[in-house]
Amino acid sequence: MIVDGYKFASSRDTKLAIKEKNAIGKLQESIDINNTESVYETYNKLVSKNYFTTPVGLAFLKEMRDYLKQYYSEDELKPINVIDRTPRNDNNGHMELNYRQFEKLKQENESLNNIKQKLIIAIVAMLVVIVGMVFIVITNDNLGYFNAEEKVLNKYAAWEERLSGWEDELIRREAELSEQGK
Repeated sequence: MIVDGYKFASSRDTKLAIKEKNAIGKLQESIDINNTESVYETYNKLVSKNYFTTPVGLAFLKEMRDYLKQYYSEDELKPINVIDRTPRNDNNGHMELNYRQFEKLKQENESLNNIKQKLIIAIVAMLVVIVGMVFIVITNDNLGYFNAEEKVLNKYAAWEERLSGWEDELIRREAELSEQGK
């Protein structure tokens, strides 16, 4: 979380500082330090577009400004814009945000809304499934496992009654046959 001697509080700020450090390296390779007009134009573009916002980038701009002071007056050099990245409350208690912070919060809000919609759809689908299952249980006479033991016992009881009836019939016929045989 340390970049060029600056310690950053968040990984987001650290990544931004690393990105700025890499950009500074590319700029230093491409700028001809002996061509003050080129350095002056590059400095003005960077300051105008607020390209650097971390202390790493601002220190680079300060170095460029100090170099250009040898050739240009203070009035000819644009001041370096320092963007306050910490949100503050205004007089109404609302958070003051810069454009980048606002856009990031807007994107996060959109993604959270998408997640919220998907969760609502999933919850509704689960509720439909649960209501369907309850409806099936209520309207189905065959409750499956819960009445299985009772059904088996009733089936065996019916078989036992039939067998008892057949046994009684057989005993009665045997008695008739033995009386006829005597």
